[in-house]
Amino acid sequence: MTALFILSSSSRRIASEAANAVTPPAILEGKLPSFDLNVPVRFTWHKSPHKPPEQKNSTSGEASWYSDWRWLNPFSSSVTLDEDRAVLPPLPERPYIYTYYDTTLKRDKEAGQIDQELLLIWRRAWWAKGFRPVILTQAEAISNPLYTELHPKGMPKALEYEFARWMAWSHMGTGLLADYYCLPMGAYDDPLLVHLRRGQFAQLTRFDGLRTGLFAGAKKDIESAVKDALQDVRLSTYTSIIDAIPDHSFRVEQPTALAYYDTETLTKKYPAVADAILQDPNKGRRGLNRLMISHLHIIWQNTFSGGVEVLKPLPAHTTALVEPSLHLAQLLAECPETMLPSSCPPNKPKCSPCVGSKMRISQPEAFQNSSSVYTIVTVPHPYTMITLNNQTEEITVAHIRRNTDRDAWIHAVTRDVLGDGRGGPSRVIAVKDAVASEFGRSRSLWFTVEHFPADINVAITQDKTPSNDVQQRPEPKALFPENWLEDIDWYFGFPISRTTISHGESINPVPLPERWQKGQQGIPEDKKGSYDPPDPTTQQQEIEIKLLQKARDTINSRDKHLRLMRDVSEKWNLADLEAWRFVRAFRARSIMEHKVFEEEESAYSGTNGARKSRWW
Repeated sequence: MTALFILSSSSRRIASEAANAVTPPAILEGKLPSFDLNVPVRFTWHKSPHKPPEQKNSTSGEASWYSDWRWLNPFSSSVTLDEDRAVLPPLPERPYIYTYYDTTLKRDKEAGQIDQELLLIWRRAWWAKGFRPVILTQAEAISNPLYTELHPKGMPKALEYEFARWMAWSHMGTGLLADYYCLPMGAYDDPLLVHLRRGQFAQLTRFDGLRTGLFAGAKKDIESAVKDALQDVRLSTYTSIIDAIPDHSFRVEQPTALAYYDTETLTKKYPAVADAILQDPNKGRRGLNRLMISHLHIIWQNTFSGGVEVLKPLPAHTTALVEPSLHLAQLLAECPETMLPSSCPPNKPKCSPCVGSKMRISQPEAFQNSSSVYTIVTVPHPYTMITLNNQTEEITVAHIRRNTDRDAWIHAVTRDVLGDGRGGPSRVIAVKDAVASEFGRSRSLWFTVEHFPADINVAITQDKTPSNDVQQRPEPKALFPENWLEDIDWYFGFPISRTTISHGESINPVPLPERWQKGQQGIPEDKKGSYDPPDPTTQQQEIEIKLLQKARDTINSRDKHLRLMRDVSEKWNLADLEAWRFVRAFRARSIMEHKVFEEEESAYSGTNGARKSRWW
């Protein structure tokens, strides 16, 4: 056996330096050095780390999120390694839809305001269906190299206008080109709208009966069609650009979910509106704007024939918690104001017109996975739910551990869907799917308590009066702030009513929701019991409102003791907390998406914040 020893100068030098090193005095005296445990120790030789990279537009207030396909993981922290950041599904890409507004025409101030309202209706309706609506003007048309060939052709003004539309569209590229009187009038998951949202068009497409109402196509096909049309020797004899483009260039589809309010449609189906426009153009066009809004609202109500459900899990002490959602449901159930209340959209002649706010509103304890019901849910923070269930803010750690059930809220919400045998993680997945999947987000709207205005419960309480004399009751007023409601309008695609008929009542012979509950003769059975849960006493309601406000303050507090109680409640209810953070982030991202869109389009008409544009 042979032993091999390797000696080096470096090893001898290290040993020598260690022997000559100065021993700390504390070690020589046989004592360990003392440290102040209250002072954090920072090692100065560690450089400050870089902040982890964040996705663009991924924070809003206290909410933060990370867009990733792993969003159905039960707990976001396992993906983000950040307890406060929720994982959301990637934002679906919105295909562009364009409309052309002629800036060369001179309009008076009132006509310009009516046009602005019309463009807002158009943009809001298409945005709610998953598109990105953009208004084009002569600036885009002039940017097309073919624009210089228009005037020498000597074509009629109407045909020249249509060519300008197409040239502006060709300049922008692939997408849809719509008249601003063409609106999406169907459910979010209508097969036609689903097809258009894919944004893939193998051929130029027009829609049967809509004439110039809507086109779809890719950039190369649009450019080719415009070039071929300009070369037609009979161009001056045509009245529409469709005549100049060969029939084989178009694919014709049925407009199942599209409503076009052009002159021919108004004359044939809404003669009262057509006559009003002839007698007083501005007044008649305002009436047309209201008619289109009412049709959008009616189609939404018809889509959810089962009514609106406002979830009220753990109902013993959550009346004040769900009251803002209940008020929102009542606004959605109201009938829109219109000059033709019994009319239907042109593409849905057999709709069920809204009469007397007959849409059913109920308050079940658990979520129902139904395509005919729209669901509004208020998600509480775990600390909020604990204080409401115990009817006191004096909560201790021992009380939370010994006397409260874990994840009680999410168990109650998902009981009908998942039963009683599942744990918290699987229930969180079900809630996330209901909130953010394509099916779920088109049939439900989820809030956290903190998304509502802080004083909304007080406003609702003050709006109620014990008087039974209708004559003594005050005029109905809007309880939600206007800017809050405007965001909701863009979510649904139409402006919802700002007030309800005085406390849900109406004048005979229109049926009242209160009379449904009393079983009045002639009221359908499915309308009875629409407002099921009994109202709490005034004292109970005051306690709940006070606890809600205290819980809101505690969640945002920096106080050490309050933060401890909040943290304990969160750790004890991890599934409830994950649902709350997910909903908070999803709602915040939805608001930010619209806000960013408004900022990008703020130079054009139709935006809420812009009163000036480059062409007004």
